[in-house]
Amino acid sequence: MVNIVFDPGLDEAMSFLTESFSGRRLVVCFGLFSVEYLGRSSSSLGFGERLLVVKGDGSVLVHRGTGYEPVNWQPSGCRLKCMMVDDRMVLLSERRRPKEFLKMVFQKVYVMFSASPVDDARFMMGPSEETFYDILYSNPNLIEKGLKLVSRQKALSSGVPDFTGVDSAGNYVYVEVKRCVAGVDAVRQLDRYIRSQPGPLRGILLAPSLTNSAKALLVKKGYTFRRLDLKLLSGLVTMQPYEETLDRHLGSSAASK
Repeated sequence: MVNIVFDPGLDEAMSFLTESFSGRRLVVCFGLFSVEYLGRSSSSLGFGERLLVVKGDGSVLVHRGTGYEPVNWQPSGCRLKCMMVDDRMVLLSERRRPKEFLKMVFQKVYVMFSASPVDDARFMMGPSEETFYDILYSNPNLIEKGLKLVSRQKALSSGVPDFTGVDSAGNYVYVEVKRCVAGVDAVRQLDRYIRSQPGPLRGILLAPSLTNSAKALLVKKGYTFRRLDLKLLSGLVTMQPYEETLDRHLGSSAASK
């Protein structure tokens, strides 16, 4: 649920912030305020209209009307306290280690809202999944030198391995790819593919890194780990120009009416 307050009095704004901080909610506030920082150095920013963002983990960001970087910020874990001093609302943010303070003094709050966002999506670095597999299939040396791939995501009775191929020694290979840290489940997945097929087969697990337990199981099974260089892979992506423009979009929209 999102709570929004327009043009609150400072007493109302203080109560709103205090309750939101207590509930570890995300808070966004646009108002007229000053900022002072004291810690490993010091800074002072006079009164101006700017944006304050306080996240549920206690991180704090102050943004001005231009630029993408905050003019002041503190990382997660800060303690927050709001109070009234001389008819102004004062917000204090304290970081314990190292000891740092951020003090914001509000003359006016125009609008503020709080929410408890749910965001469980995994951040994946690199190209889209389809482009990712296209690049690997076209460049099997990124997996292993001398490897030749013969199929991609060919269904088996035990699942769908990402690639099948033949290595430089003529061995038939199954390749399982993970775009994040590979765990024991990834090794077991590769093992299922290989055990479901007759004849000697090699297994390759391709990932940026793997857990210690996954490494131990991989060694026990006799399979191979190859490191996936996501930065290198991203560099091979050919960017296609985005042909849509605002004028073209507005023109096509008008023509369809």
